[in-house]
Amino acid sequence: MSIVAMKKLRLIGVQSQQKAIVKELMLLGCVQIDEPQKTAETDKLALRSGSLGEAAHDHQIQAKLINALRVLDEYAPAKRGLLSPLPEVSLDKLLDESVIPEDIKKADVILALETRVNSLNQEESRIHTSIEAIEPWKALEQPLDKLNTKRCIVNMGTLPAAMKMTDAAAVLAEAVPEAEIVEISADKVLRFCLLISLREKADEAMIAARTVGWSGINLSGYAGTVMDNLSDMSGRLRGIEKEREEVIGLIASHFEDRADIQLGVETLKTRIDRETCEGNILHTEKAFTFSGWVTAESEKLLEEKLADYCCTWETAEPDPENVEEVPVLLKNNAFTSPFNMVTEMYSRPAYNGLDPNPFIAPFFALFFGMMFADMAYGLVLLVAGLLVTLKAKPKGAMKRFAGLMIICGISTTVIGFFTGGFFGDAVTQIGKWFGQNWAIVPHLFTIHLGDIAIDMPLDLLSGNNPLYVLVLAVCLGAVHLALGVGLGMYLKIKDGQYADALLNDLCWWVIIAGIGLKLLGKTPIVLYVGLGMLVLGSFLTNKGIGKITGLFGAIYNGATGYLGDFLSYSRLMALMLAGSVIASVFNQLGSLGNKNGMTVVGTILFVVVFLIGHALNFGLNLIGCFVHTLRLQFLEFFGKWYRDGGKAFKPLNVDTKYFNVKEN
Repeated sequence: MSIVAMKKLRLIGVQSQQKAIVKELMLLGCVQIDEPQKTAETDKLALRSGSLGEAAHDHQIQAKLINALRVLDEYAPAKRGLLSPLPEVSLDKLLDESVIPEDIKKADVILALETRVNSLNQEESRIHTSIEAIEPWKALEQPLDKLNTKRCIVNMGTLPAAMKMTDAAAVLAEAVPEAEIVEISADKVLRFCLLISLREKADEAMIAARTVGWSGINLSGYAGTVMDNLSDMSGRLRGIEKEREEVIGLIASHFEDRADIQLGVETLKTRIDRETCEGNILHTEKAFTFSGWVTAESEKLLEEKLADYCCTWETAEPDPENVEEVPVLLKNNAFTSPFNMVTEMYSRPAYNGLDPNPFIAPFFALFFGMMFADMAYGLVLLVAGLLVTLKAKPKGAMKRFAGLMIICGISTTVIGFFTGGFFGDAVTQIGKWFGQNWAIVPHLFTIHLGDIAIDMPLDLLSGNNPLYVLVLAVCLGAVHLALGVGLGMYLKIKDGQYADALLNDLCWWVIIAGIGLKLLGKTPIVLYVGLGMLVLGSFLTNKGIGKITGLFGAIYNGATGYLGDFLSYSRLMALMLAGSVIASVFNQLGSLGNKNGMTVVGTILFVVVFLIGHALNFGLNLIGCFVHTLRLQFLEFFGKWYRDGGKAFKPLNVDTKYFNVKEN
């Protein structure tokens, strides 16, 4: 539960062993190779451009394999369950590059078949376009290539559907008596017509026809009658459909090649990653060198692995004046690891900061559970998280997300138990159908605080119970903020900023404690001490006129800031109450049909309203609770101490998408 210690690594080796050493580092998975810094020393060396060229070539091959997988997914999709785990592969098989040429051949065959399918689709599209063009002329019995005669010209074209044929014929007859227009067919938009005229009057007829909206159509590429052409095209479409089915069947017959091609993609990725890293390595004719980072805990293992190679290397502690260059790796246990997801949504901690996950984990789970606060909703989250974890065996971000669901589900279930919520007050509403006063959780105990008696489970919809939750939320917020201030003080003291830590940070908590004692009628000395610390801190940590302005700024910012911070935690009560009220409203609406006793119609109504209402309530509250829990962490908590801006540690390692690598 900490930031892993890093060491600066520099290695020099013989050129002939470069690929073997880089491969060994990949298998170790604990070394990051950095881009070379431009210095007088490195200017004398050169980057190995060939490695980048090899990587680019392998990227092209990998893209071909991925395209082949896309074709298989389209025409022969794999039947894999939603929660099915990824298949496993041994490391030796994953790194076996000898089978890549065979995988390329399989991909070429699949892509060639896809090319044929695309060609058939394009031809089919052209035929459909041709059918659309000649189908309006199917009533025409003359062959399309023999419409003209020795003395007459026949032009094909269209008129607007709104133009009456009698009007068009009248205009044409007045202008060119030797011409005639004949309608073949019509639809809602156009009339498909023949314009017949003597050869010497063809131009005049065309000019006259255009005055009534004539638009010519050219079907000169067709021979025979329209029906003959349509029959030929229909036959060709049937042939295309049959051939396409055969080709798709051939693609589907390569279903078993999917796993081999996927493995080829993974193998190429490992080679590309190595080649990309080699592109950051400086070299001479006989030797190579690089700089990077290694985890301190892996230094001994690195020494053992490199003992078999002709190389020399050294490590050094990071420069404390330049910690921003140090990559950050968080080391967490099973409980805190899921909260890496939360941390990475904000920013990784700086190397000289603290791992926030151990401090986020309990409060995130508690705050989320308080706002959701329903046993049934919590059990849904818990079961969903367990199913994903146990069935799918995910890794990376999905594994962390499933872990977060489990932790938040447990928290929501436990807090829901103490508030008596199970789909809101569904059990109580169903009990009313039978004249019973049912409760999912019986009376547990009563908390006595002076004259106040708080029964558990806490019914959020009765009495002053929301007020008690509000007080609890603010108290938890005070603990959360106090921890944040304490962590900030620790970091400042660690950096030698004693006055800033003890006077500027601690003073407000002394002032708040003093105000509390004053309100209780106790001694005001604590309040005066806090005010004195505030004044002294401003004078010691500021210069010149800033001693005065800094004091007023500290008073204003501190007073308004802490007031806003404390009020922010009231959202714990607000969302808890909102979820319970909305759930209760849906339960009451669904129970209207059974108000005077259970009926079939009333029960059906209840089930429908129950499912829709609680699905909406669950979804909206899930998003709202998650977002507001993040807000309390990022703004209120992190604002007091968190040092962000760390760069992720990106070691050269084996990273797979389609397979899980078997552990040796």
